Amino acid sequence: MPFTLTPALLFLVQAILLIAGPFLLWRLTGLKHLAPMVVIQILFGIALGPSVLGHMAPDLWGTLFAPASLAPLSGLALLAVVFFAFLTGLHLDVAELRGRGRGFVGVSLSSMLVPTVMGGALGLWIVDAFPGMAGPKAEPWLFAAGFGICVGVTALPVLGAILREMGLLERRVGRLALGYAAVNDAMLWVLITGVLAWAAGGSGGLGSIAQVALLGFAYLGVTELLARPVLDRLLDRVAPDGRIGDTAVVVTCAALLGSAAVTELIGLHYILGAFVAGTAMPRRLAAAVLDRLEHFATLILLPFFFTLTGLKVNLDLAASAQWWVFALATATTLVGKTLGTALPARMAGESWPDAWQLGTLMPCKGLMEVIVLTILLEAGVLSSACFSALVLMAVVATALTQPMTLLVGRFARTVPA
Repeated sequence: MPFTLTPALLFLVQAILLIAGPFLLWRLTGLKHLAPMVVIQILFGIALGPSVLGHMAPDLWGTLFAPASLAPLSGLALLAVVFFAFLTGLHLDVAELRGRGRGFVGVSLSSMLVPTVMGGALGLWIVDAFPGMAGPKAEPWLFAAGFGICVGVTALPVLGAILREMGLLERRVGRLALGYAAVNDAMLWVLITGVLAWAAGGSGGLGSIAQVALLGFAYLGVTELLARPVLDRLLDRVAPDGRIGDTAVVVTCAALLGSAAVTELIGLHYILGAFVAGTAMPRRLAAAVLDRLEHFATLILLPFFFTLTGLKVNLDLAASAQWWVFALATATTLVGKTLGTALPARMAGESWPDAWQLGTLMPCKGLMEVIVLTILLEAGVLSSACFSALVLMAVVATALTQPMTLLVGRFARTVPA
């Protein structure tokens, strides 16, 4: 008898395809030795979008990813990115960054600010040369600020995975790179909060921007002074032995979803709230929470986010502006992140081999870049064409991180320090 593609059957087919497809491709083809899985997941999502599958098999694409079938995916994608932002905040241990000296602080700031300023300058030129790249709510300086942040991003969790695969996690250069990336992530959320306040208050003038900013600072203050100690005591009661049971999982999830809801309510993005919730978790429980939530979030939930991201990416081979933006953004990212890290690291006393390796590790973008791009697209700062070009930039920069680091490591060691 003929089969009927019911909504439930369609969702199950989509879920199997999205969860198993990129993972099997990564594990069984040897790609895991060339690129982190996040790169394969993003490319898999783009391949399922209008740029590839929609172009090659429009009927099949329309059946699998018709707009009506995306509603269940949207909810799962939202959960995925909320949990990932929370886990990123959980990875960030501010205590580990204290007492590292001026050299560490200087390199950390330079590795973020140099590419961000370069990206902002490029963004000002792009908005004049290619006006279609700016989103509907973006005046030139707002677009430039958002574009600069996109260039300056470094993804902490994906960088950790790359360092683990390269055997650098236990070496000093690996620990320094993770420290720089942690500072980059903290600075990223400060900058993105400012851009979101600017975008949210743009129609109401400086008063609206100030209102959103003040609410954001008030939220951070309440989180630090009130929510953190309350959460600490509550988790002491439900997880006294440090093991995360069912009650502790529910408390943790309620805290992160509540924090995300508050930032969404005050005009900032829900992702910011999820990230701050991660930083507010007691550090003694961080490893146990990661053990309970990380694999499910990254392997099961995140593929749904990548699918919707891929469906938003529409690469037009005939659109020269899009390819110019991709090429210029990629070059600026690689140059800005590498030189903005390597040269200050060398001035701070690192050897040339270590300085260059640190420089080539920092362009790693991963999912964090895709999240930032999604935030800016939804805020009306970026157009869909610019979003597509920068997603491709994130894929290329992340894929190049490991081979570039291996290459400069071998070359630098042949040159006297």
